[in-house]
Amino acid sequence: MICNYLAFEGIDGSGKSSLIKRLSEVLSNQQIENKIVREPGGTKVGEGVRELLLSHDYEVDALTEALLFCSQRSQLIAEVIKPEVNKGIKILSDRSAYSSVAYQGVGRGLGYETIYQLNDIAVNSFWPEKVVLLDIDPKISLSRQKVADRIGSDKVDFFNKVREGYLRLADEFENNFLIINAEEDLELNLKRICTWLKVDNSK
Repeated sequence: MICNYLAFEGIDGSGKSSLIKRLSEVLSNQQIENKIVREPGGTKVGEGVRELLLSHDYEVDALTEALLFCSQRSQLIAEVIKPEVNKGIKILSDRSAYSSVAYQGVGRGLGYETIYQLNDIAVNSFWPEKVVLLDIDPKISLSRQKVADRIGSDKVDFFNKVREGYLRLADEFENNFLIINAEEDLELNLKRICTWLKVDNSK
């Protein structure tokens, strides 16, 4: 595997968790040590912030939302991701700082560049080396959700904007992004990811 920090991105219901789990299994079969992390969350601080961000019990202002994401992300990078990468462990992350650029920067209208710069400070410029973007029609992805959290229960128009934000990121950082059609077969998409990462998936 040619990268140490891989993130999976996409709108809610795009199937990130299933692909991350399968890739982790493939890497483990190849004796490649890996760790799955999630955002928001991944640390004691992060899990507390996750509750604030995703619970329907709270109304969260757009800028407050962006800052909360930054705070949990900064903690995750410092406490978990950097130390594990330094030990040679591959990180598979369910979301990353790119999520905030798409969701808060474009979806909430806070500004693509503004939120990118804010997150660059939060992660101390430690962005994922590679990103798998699971692209899907928001109407389809939202229909997949069994129980939607506060952000995941937003309107389709919001997720159309988020999708546009993700595609803009994929265009700007085309050498680091792999766009996958999330409506296609999971194992087929896993094969594409492994080929891109130069991981043997034959076992």
